Order: sequence, then C-alpha cells, then structure tokens
Amino acid sequence: MSKLSHVTLRLLGGFAIEANVGRPIPISVRSRKARALLAYLAMKPDYRARREELATLFWGDNPDALARHSLRQCLISLRQDLCLASEILMVDREAIGLRAQFLSVDARRFMSLARSAGPNGLTQAAELWQGAFLPDLALDIEEFDTWHRQEADRLSAVAADVFEALCRNADANGDGERAIAAAERLVALEPTREDRQRTALKLFARHKGRETALSRAKLLTDLLRSDLGVSPEAGTRALIDAIKRGDFEPAHAPDLERLAVRSVAKPAGLPDEAPIAFAPSETKASPVSIPIALMAEQAPRKTVPATLPFWHRRRFAAAWVTIVLLAIGTSVVLGVANAPKLWSPQTDLQRSQALVVLPFAADNSGQPDDPAFARVLTHNLIGYLSRFGKLRVISEQTSDFYRERQTDVAHLMTDLGVQYAIVGRVQGTDSALRIDFQLVDTATRTNLWSDHLQRERRDPTLVADEAARGIARVLAIEIDRVGALRMRAKPSSELTVSELVARGYSALHRGTIRENLTDAMTSFDEALQRDPHYQPALLGVARVHIIAAMNFIDLDFSPDLGKAEQVVNEALAKSPNSISALYSLALLQKYRRQYHTSMRSLQRCLELNPSFLPAQGQIGNLLTRVGQPQKGLEQILQTIRIATPNDPTMGYWYLFAAEAELELGHDRAALDWALRANTFMPGSALVQAWLASIYATAGDKSNAAKHVAALTKIAPGRTQLFMKRPNENSHNVSGRRGPRIFDGLRLALGA
Repeated sequence: MSKLSHVTLRLLGGFAIEANVGRPIPISVRSRKARALLAYLAMKPDYRARREELATLFWGDNPDALARHSLRQCLISLRQDLCLASEILMVDREAIGLRAQFLSVDARRFMSLARSAGPNGLTQAAELWQGAFLPDLALDIEEFDTWHRQEADRLSAVAADVFEALCRNADANGDGERAIAAAERLVALEPTREDRQRTALKLFARHKGRETALSRAKLLTDLLRSDLGVSPEAGTRALIDAIKRGDFEPAHAPDLERLAVRSVAKPAGLPDEAPIAFAPSETKASPVSIPIALMAEQAPRKTVPATLPFWHRRRFAAAWVTIVLLAIGTSVVLGVANAPKLWSPQTDLQRSQALVVLPFAADNSGQPDDPAFARVLTHNLIGYLSRFGKLRVISEQTSDFYRERQTDVAHLMTDLGVQYAIVGRVQGTDSALRIDFQLVDTATRTNLWSDHLQRERRDPTLVADEAARGIARVLAIEIDRVGALRMRAKPSSELTVSELVARGYSALHRGTIRENLTDAMTSFDEALQRDPHYQPALLGVARVHIIAAMNFIDLDFSPDLGKAEQVVNEALAKSPNSISALYSLALLQKYRRQYHTSMRSLQRCLELNPSFLPAQGQIGNLLTRVGQPQKGLEQILQTIRIATPNDPTMGYWYLFAAEAELELGHDRAALDWALRANTFMPGSALVQAWLASIYATAGDKSNAAKHVAALTKIAPGRTQLFMKRPNENSHNVSGRRGPRIFDGLRLALGA
C-alpha cells in the first residue's frame, strides 16, 4: 500500500468509490454484482466474509462449482476495475475481505456519528446522509435483496432519528429555519408517513405562515391520493383545520427577517468562516441533488448534498430580489411569464413520459471552459432525448428559463406538467471531466436514480456529444423502468393495453434469460387478448421469438421466425420509421446471416435516433462477421465508451468485443471480455456458449467442457438446433468457413 493512502466508499444515495493517491480519483466498477459484493463486505462487522457465503449469496441458483467460478471471475473483474485501489482487497482460500485501515465507508461513519449525543455529531451525520442505502443496486436475487432491504431500513430508521433530534433541538432553540430544514429531510425519507408530515406542517404554520402551510397541506393531500389512493388521516385533517383557523402563533419578526435575507442556513457545528460566500461576480453552481424542500431554507453541506432544495444563488437579498424582478419583467415581455400554464391537461400516461432537462451546472470555477461545456451538454441531451418517441421533452428555450434560478422541482409539475426533472453537474480537473446526473420525481421530490460518467478532457464538442448520447439512452431506459415498477404494484386487470406492453419490454430489459422472456410474453399475450391487432404487442411477441432463437433460450414454444418476420414487415409498412420494428428486423436478418442487409437496417435506426446504442454495437459485431474484425472492435469499444457503465446492453458489447478479439487471434483478450460478460449477465446461455467456444479455440478442453455442460443444462433444445444449422458460406479473414466463435463452439460441442 505504498502508493495508495486511502479509499472512500460511498453507499448512501448511490454507489461511488474514490481512491486517494495524492489527489482523489473516481473509480468506475462496471459490474453490478461487483459493486454489491464491495458493499456487502463494507457493511460486515469485520469487513470479511467466507467464500461459501458470498457464492451462495450472489450465485446460489448455480451449482456449487459454477458459483465458486463466478465468484472468482467477479473478483478478477473487480481487481481490474479497482486498479491501484485493488490493494484494499484481501483474498485467501477461505475468505474475502477489505483492509479497513485504508477504507472509509460513509454508511459506517454515518452510524457512528448518529450515536453521538452532541449536536455536532448529529449535524455531521446529517451531512453524510446523501440518500437511501444503494437505491439503484437491486439484483433480483432474493437473498441479496433481502439483506439490501434490511440494511436500507436500518439506516433509514437511524436517519429518521437523526433528523427528528435535529428538528427538536432547533425548534427548542427558536431556530425555525433549521427546524424546517431537518423536518423536510425527515419527511423525504418516507413522504407518505403522515406523523412526520404533521411535524413539518406545524413548523410551516409557525414559521412560514398560514398560507404556506396550507399549500404544503394540499401537496400532501394530493400525494396521498395519487400514491396510496387514500385521504389524510383524522389527525392530519384536524391539524389542517387548526391551521385554517389560525391556531398557530407566528414566529417572531426578527426570525422572519433573517429568513428573508438568508437563502441558505449554515448548519450547526460549522464555523462562521465556512467557505460558502461568494464574491458578487460569482455564482455557485448547484450540486446534483435531490430537491426535497418546499422553501429555500436547506442547510448547505460540506460534501455533495443529497437533499438541497434549490440551486444556490447569491446570498445578498437585494441582488436576489433585483434579479427576480428583472427576470419576471423579461418573462412578461417574452410571453413566458405565465410559465405555469404552458401545458395542457394530459393523461397520466402522457404525464409519466414528460420531462425537463434543467441546465447542467459547472462546479469548478478554476476550469473556465466547463460552463460552456455544460451548456453544450444540456443542449445535446435535450436533442437526443427528443429522439425517443415516447418521451415529451420540454424545449431548450423553456428549460433555460430555469438557469441559475431557485427552483423547487415540485413547481415543475404545475408549471410544465412534467413527471421528471433531469438534474446534472459537471466537475472538471486539468485532465478529466466527471458528469453527474439524476432522475428526480417532481411529484415527490425524490431521487429515483443517479449515475455518472468519467471522460478524459479532450475535444469538448465530441465529449459532450458522446456523453449526451449515452446519458439520453440510459435515462430513457430508467424512465421505462420506473414506470414498470409503478405498474407492477397494480393487478394486470387495472393496466391499459399500452401499460401491459411497457411492462413486457421492461421484462426484456432485465436480461435475456428464460424467466424474463416468459414474463414478457405473459404481458404481451394479455395485451393481445384485449386487442388482438395491437401493433406494439405483436411486435413485442416477435421480438421475444427472435431473441430466444439468437440467445440459446429454450421457451415452452418453438420460435416462429416466419411469423415474426411477417409481423415486423406489417409494422414497417404502417410505420416505416419505427425503430422497434427496424431493430427487430435487423436482429432477424443477422440471425439469418444476412449481415450487410442487417447493417443497413441498423444504420437506419441510428439515423432516426443516434442514442440507440444497441444498433451501434450490433454494427460493430456485424463488421466482425463480414471479415473486418479490427474495424468492428473499434466500433464496439466506441459504443462501450459512449454508454454509461450500467447500460443493460453492456454485457452483449463485451461479448461482441470477445468475438472480435477471437477473430483477430487474441484468445486471451477474447477470454477477458467474455468473463466480464459472464459477470454482467449471470445465467445467460449465450455467455456460456461463447466461453465454451473461446476455451475450445484456445485448447483448454477442461474449461470448455464445463461451459458446455452449463449451456446444455440451461438450453438443451437450442444447443441441438445450433449443431444442426449449416456452416456459414462466407469466409472470414482466416480462411475458415465461418466466424471463429462458431467454429470454436462446434468444436466444444462436438467434443
């Protein structure tokens, strides 16, 4: 550990890891299971777990030998991602652990500070609370998800105790500003908890006045009706009546004056000289945060805040009032002063697909080019998101209206009729850029999902374009996923036909394994029972048939590719620019080895939507198949670079890279890529097939046999059909009749 001095692991609000080698360096861990493994070890009392425990936890559905092998491959991938920081890992024959002396874990530090009796400790604990424990790391593995849920509940309960204590202390000291800030954070933990909402309502009534408290009460009533379908409890109704009668005495005038002058309160425990003031010529860009408060009195954080309600503005009240008045005047002239009425009534489905991209902020004033980069990134992101037909994206002109404004995201729903806000920031160093972005629900002010990108500082136009493409794609996927989660809580009988289809595609996004394809077919079939001619459902069924044939998936029926082709062609006859139909056609053409025709279909997909990265990755694979593996590999690596690390298609791109490297004769590199895919796509028959092929090509008969056994166990029917398919007629660069990946698989299966 001579070079590495410290590693910081953040688990609250999202997974992040950072190595300190004289300066902090963010690390990207690409595999979800590797991130989950690190988190699990970090929360163990002794930072250590036995190999059997980890293999059972993460790969318990596999045979013991395969589970242990998967654990080893996960560790290999994790070491590669951690690079220098891999020295925090302690691995021996019996157990795997982390070197605690070199590691700082925010969740553990939070728990320690929360037990502190002093106000400073509680304030520091509140600063550390960046959000729920690993909110975006569900694995659909019962054992792990149970542990994850228990840890999240435990930490959330402690956070509630912290915010309740801070609220009581501040209220007892007559500091309504900090009391409200603490109450807001308490409410955000579980917005439908009415006892906590009543605490906030009382504070609003006393310190903000009757009208503000009643506005808050209306938001609560609407939230309960929309999320739970219930009216407020009797105690809440009684409190609202008391507020209407004016039963709460207002705060003292001096306190109200202080609130008018200070837009952000300094947390207790921070010295007065904390560096939060700026020169009049400066504007501090906001962190990527979860805006949850109704008013501007949210305490600043030393670290990246998770619950700041507004984007920071200058602290001088006179300047702030002047800016607001000028903005309002300008808005009236431009015809946008009535922004709250810009949208017309929509259905729930329309509103659930509506979003606004708030202008990305640039954090580091020492990098003068970053504000311009943030503007270009925002511009590109709005443009690329608009290419997704189901999304209703607010225009850039309207979005720019909120630049550097104190904006409560809840107002965006009433102003613009949007369900989601995209919030982002750019942090730059001399050599690199970090782009953080969040998907925020405007109805509840909750952070639904967050991620980040790391990019080298090079051509800013190219970097902004590539980053926007990757972010747009993953945001579209996450919005679909969030919608599917909401639909999952409803019985199928209450879902519309379009919602059933959306639920089916969400199942496909979870991964191409038998269980997910079966779930997708169930949703598509139910939609077709209601409307036998509903085109999106017919296309969904066709996609399932094609995916099953291409990915060694045995279903309860044999894929009918002739019928799938007919459905796709009928869809294209009605909608020639349907990306879903074009992509399905391209996959079918690829399966039938019509590689050049498939590439033309994929190129058309990219013309319609440059952010549709699956098409770009498939083109790279097809270039390999037609004898251009080096060009194909370059295209695949570009796709991986553009995408976010958690893109659900990443495992396929790893397989495509493995195939290209194998074609180039780089067997070791091919194996490395395939092992990464195995970590990213557990249970995939296609991964087992590719690993068997690569091992057989490399002459490793023992490992080839292991993966053949796994493949034939998962998909005996599709494996037999593969062996019956004729060899390809086209010749590759090595003079063989077909791609080496197929030759190797035939060799492995023949053995």
